[in-house]
Amino acid sequence: MELELGAEDHNPGTGRAVTVDFVRHGIAEEPQPGREDTLRALTDEGRKRCRKIARQLKSMGWKWDLLLSSPLVRARQTAEIFLDENLAEDLEVFEPLAPGGSFADLVRWQTERGSFTSLAVVGHQPDLSLWVQAAIGLQPAHPEAITLKKAGLARVRFAEGRIDCGQGSLTLLLSPKVVLR
Repeated sequence: MELELGAEDHNPGTGRAVTVDFVRHGIAEEPQPGREDTLRALTDEGRKRCRKIARQLKSMGWKWDLLLSSPLVRARQTAEIFLDENLAEDLEVFEPLAPGGSFADLVRWQTERGSFTSLAVVGHQPDLSLWVQAAIGLQPAHPEAITLKKAGLARVRFAEGRIDCGQGSLTLLLSPKVVLR
């Protein structure tokens, strides 16, 4: 299976397609009574699996100019592992990737941000599933219609060169097991 990003696959503002990878955070600590959910970190297994996935993606030629991450600890840790493995040039915390955020915020962000060549966003279920559905125009959206496993990803291609509701095509839906084969 060929999972390589080519320069011709993404470049907003040039009329060429844009590719966005929606990545779910890795395996995290279980919720604890009295402990704030935003502070849950990746487990040792979660960190190891994310690192293996990052290395595999890198070996297949994947690279993003930018990673956007939810502000929650487990998502930031996942994104930082990808950054440490040189899968991205930079990492920004993007508040709308916290639970309850909206895909429309990503659409607005791109309008304000301008041109970039590739993007990965790291967040949470069921929100990422809903974001992918909004991107591809799957209505009515349902949290279980597209499921991302922990450290799994969905790739959406926007042929018109801009991120917008209903304008994307789902081109990959990968579980960690598939990536690590």
